[in-house]
Amino acid sequence: MHKINYSDDIDLSKISRRGGFNKSKIPSETVRSYCVSVRLNAEELQLLNIKRGSYKKGEWLRMASLQKLPPVIPAINTKAWKALTDISQKLNRIAIHIDGKSRDSQLTHTELFAVKRQLEELRTNLLSDSIWSLPNEGYATDSQG
Repeated sequence: MHKINYSDDIDLSKISRRGGFNKSKIPSETVRSYCVSVRLNAEELQLLNIKRGSYKKGEWLRMASLQKLPPVIPAINTKAWKALTDISQKLNRIAIHIDGKSRDSQLTHTELFAVKRQLEELRTNLLSDSIWSLPNEGYATDSQG
């Protein structure tokens, strides 16, 4: 039996064996002619449906078996997004105010304090663990104890 070389540059899910008008056919050794069926219970099917997302069941199982699953992109944490957006807007307002001053005038203590306060808030939010965790995330428990 000969080995089939799968390359990453050919997307076999988008090519037909028959080809198309002015399109080349896929090589005969890459045509999928074997069918494998699998039986799942309700819980396994539900888990498969959650994991596959928008992919067809067979397509996702094939990608999983070939270890070619697409990367999982986590959901956006809206709390963190809002906090960082608010800080960004405040810093932009301060920058516009400072840019609008004449070249001869120096920064006042109030302006410097406002910039320092916003930068400290930004640093605190970027380094904080609580802002990045999802609110509905569970915590692991010790099952041996």
